[in-house]
Amino acid sequence: MTEQPTVPERVDPSAVAVERDDSLHAIAMDLLAAFEGIGPEHHALTAEARETTATERRGTLRRMIQAIADATSILAQSVDLVAKSYGLYELGINRQMSRGDDGGDYSALILLGDPDETLYEAALSVQTAVQLLGEAYKPTKKYPGLATARRPQEITKTLTSLRRALTALSNVLVARGQLEDSAEFTPCIEFLGELETRTCIAVPPQRSGPTAEDVTAAILADPEIARAAATALESAGI
Repeated sequence: MTEQPTVPERVDPSAVAVERDDSLHAIAMDLLAAFEGIGPEHHALTAEARETTATERRGTLRRMIQAIADATSILAQSVDLVAKSYGLYELGINRQMSRGDDGGDYSALILLGDPDETLYEAALSVQTAVQLLGEAYKPTKKYPGLATARRPQEITKTLTSLRRALTALSNVLVARGQLEDSAEFTPCIEFLGELETRTCIAVPPQRSGPTAEDVTAAILADPEIARAAATALESAGI
């Protein structure tokens, strides 16, 4: 009687104990915040381009709008990749093979997903999105003043969230052995800070004119202003 080969017991991937990694959840939330923060800026630029009549200026605005739209598309992909990596970890799926006749691994068919590789792809996607944002706000010789955020508060939130997410991604990838160190993404992280400083210029609230206190102080301090004020009041019949 021919002895039948022993078939190794298959392990249900969903039953594998997986350590929950809340860092991926935090990364996904930061990327989502960055994604949401870009909308108001794109909206404002689109409205500005619509009202601009100068051909070259309008062309610059359209380039900015397209770069921001492209960055948003890549950023959306990065959110999906982080979510995919998170799901793979939660389910214990990590490059499992199909089974052959003998019950062993069967390499002729495709492997299941790799959560670490997926997470690295997410980091690369974030890096690409940052590069596109940098292109959007690259000053031109003729219109350097256009290279600033129309909604600085929202763009500051976006860039800060991206910096936090990419820093966390680097740390997770190092911890999981996917990167030797986090230096690969350091230039991009530093660039985000530079981009925020350059583009998110806080605009002070504009005053319609001097206050009554300002006028009174000027009249008391300068006889010429006092005489001019008296003349103006007399002319007005006051």
